[in-house]
Amino acid sequence: MNTTVRLTERSGSTSSQRSKGFVPVVVYGAGSDTQSFSADAKTLNEILNKNPRAILKVDFPGSGSKNVVIQEIQRQPLSRKLLHVDLQQIDMKAELDTKVAFNFTGEPAGVKSGGIQQVELYELDIRTLPDKLTATFDVDISGLEIGDQLLVSDLPKNEDWEVLTPEDTLIVRIAPPVVLEEPADSEAAEPAAEEAAEEGKTEE
Repeated sequence: MNTTVRLTERSGSTSSQRSKGFVPVVVYGAGSDTQSFSADAKTLNEILNKNPRAILKVDFPGSGSKNVVIQEIQRQPLSRKLLHVDLQQIDMKAELDTKVAFNFTGEPAGVKSGGIQQVELYELDIRTLPDKLTATFDVDISGLEIGDQLLVSDLPKNEDWEVLTPEDTLIVRIAPPVVLEEPADSEAAEPAAEEAAEEGKTEE
């Protein structure tokens, strides 16, 4: 296990828990009822920064420990303060459905030529055994030219994973550079403005 997270019974309001350095946690899965606890926010942030898909061991108050993975987190949009975490209990011998984040490597040839890299998908849905999970999925995009795109079907195969994301899903593309329109010719506009002014005087 990468680390152990100690869970505590919730006491007081959610805001008071957060002010004391704790974050609300929900634990579910493996045939158990959903349970609500609190956990140390600093510990969870350290785990998320190192490996958000790590397999953890959590200590339940008065009932031993179990294996879990982090399935969902909520953060405050501006401060990025951790607000809530969902933990899924797992059986190390049973497959689970989860996500793995892409780590794009290499600078696309099209970007070097002035193109714009547009990422459409940041995580891949997979089914795998817990001990086959990785923090990220490295994908080399250095060969993409302007106009090229990478689909899920183009990804290198991983024999340990069953990919659940549809094969025709777009991951990244290299768009042509943006061409700005030239402003109207001011010299050509001036005679037209003068002509309009003269017509106005004639009508008077």
